[in-house]
Amino acid sequence: MTRCAASTVRPVIRLAIVVVLCLAGTVAAAQQSDAGDGPRGTWFVLDTLNAGLPAPDGRIDRDTPQGAVESYLDALGDGDSLLAAHMLNLNGIPRDAQASVGPRLARQLQTILERRAILSWRALLERPDALDSQQSSNAALAGQPRRSLLLGVLELQNREVAIRLNRVRVGDSDPVWVFSERTVSQIPRLYAAHGPSPLERALPESLKAKTPIGLRVWEVIGIPVVIVLAVIVGRLVHRPFAALEYRVGQGWPRMVARSLHWPLVIAAVTTVILTAGLHVFTVSGIVASVLTPLVVIGYVVAVLLFLVEVIDTILEYIVTFDTDRLEDRDNSDYRTLATVLSGGRRLLIVIVLLVGLGVVLSEANVFRSLGFSLLASAGALTVIFGFAGRQVLGNIMASLQIALNRSARIGDQVIYEGHWCTVERIHFTYVQLKIWTGNRLVVPVSRFVSDDFENWTHSDAAMTVTFKLTLAHKADLDALRDSFHKAVADDPDVTDADAAKMIVYSQDAFGPVVRFQAPAADPKSGWAMECRLREAVLAAARRIEDETGRPMLPQGGLDDMAG
Repeated sequence: MTRCAASTVRPVIRLAIVVVLCLAGTVAAAQQSDAGDGPRGTWFVLDTLNAGLPAPDGRIDRDTPQGAVESYLDALGDGDSLLAAHMLNLNGIPRDAQASVGPRLARQLQTILERRAILSWRALLERPDALDSQQSSNAALAGQPRRSLLLGVLELQNREVAIRLNRVRVGDSDPVWVFSERTVSQIPRLYAAHGPSPLERALPESLKAKTPIGLRVWEVIGIPVVIVLAVIVGRLVHRPFAALEYRVGQGWPRMVARSLHWPLVIAAVTTVILTAGLHVFTVSGIVASVLTPLVVIGYVVAVLLFLVEVIDTILEYIVTFDTDRLEDRDNSDYRTLATVLSGGRRLLIVIVLLVGLGVVLSEANVFRSLGFSLLASAGALTVIFGFAGRQVLGNIMASLQIALNRSARIGDQVIYEGHWCTVERIHFTYVQLKIWTGNRLVVPVSRFVSDDFENWTHSDAAMTVTFKLTLAHKADLDALRDSFHKAVADDPDVTDADAAKMIVYSQDAFGPVVRFQAPAADPKSGWAMECRLREAVLAAARRIEDETGRPMLPQGGLDDMAG
């Protein structure tokens, strides 16, 4: 019994020991997790951190990203660059040089951050683990703690350099946030590229002082000077091209001069601003956040204008847009070609504009520079631009629709709202119609494509011209018909005399209503033919009435009928 009991108790004791050991390990892991303020993997493990610097005092807070950056800026604001160096990972610098090199690097980094305005306080969370609880669930790191934060990206010798905050831990101490070792190693090169220029360093200290509006004294003086200089350079570039366009006359030389004129003017002005603002002088972050997008926009506009001018020049060489020539009945194919090329021109402009907008947003980084992180999302931009420009975008799509379905071509003759017009131009947002009187009717494209209109030259310019007259009850219709056919035979614009007809198609209290019709080659010649035939018929009616004594036109008026 004793031996059996002992054999039963031993496994129980072993199981109890295993359970106790597991619980002890779990408690130790939990305590270690609590002491580290997060699970392992949410920090970088270091053997030492800034061993060459004296121990920091209690004025700095490196527990959170926001606290680390605030402590860094506050220390520099107090003139304590040695304390600010504690917010940099100086492990890549020899230990005996950290105390002398670290303060200088801290000051240089401050200059870089101020001049390029890359700090976004929205990205600096007041949490040790930098977990963004308000981040979209679709984000890659949603709900996850962070051990590295990207503060911004700067250009350096045709490549990008990241400014990062890393969360590091040395031994059993609490994790802290510091500027990464990689970022610190790039500070001298970034300072050389984005720090004060040699000319700025040569300025007296009085001109380097800051004004109440946040700009330096030399910036307040220099910005108007640069603007005046850019205007002068623009006028100097403008004058020779304007004179060249005036002297060369027509042909390719004029087209080349016109294509280069305004793009070169805009490029010259932009280059002056770029050179003066970002190379000769290195402006502060406030000015750079505005100047950089403007420079990119200037170059994009110059390229866009150049491409548009080149497209227009090629179109003028390939096809004419003269409506007097296009409306000719033999130029139906040219009308189609002119309309398709015009639509292609608008489509290319839209594509180039979208590409240019993408270049501006990617290169200038204007939204992140100004801190509008909400607007930087593609969804917000789509909603804002779509709502603001829905009518303009609708007109642009409608103008492309006209080019595709060819419901109205450039040079077509249409009846729109009672006006006899020639389609003169199809623009992005409106259609320009030339009324027969010489006046222009401007109609929004969206309205033009949604309204009904007659197109007299859509498929074939040939048409049947008609006009009507009300005759007297005793009118000699046979004699008038013979006179009408004689006039048709003598008229040069009637294409088929046998197809001409005089038809009594109605009757009222005044007498029979007669319709005269004859075929014409096109609306323009048909209008002139209609006027001549009407005049001939009225003259024949008077002659017949004089010869036969039978009334041809109604006698009296409404007053006589009422009486």
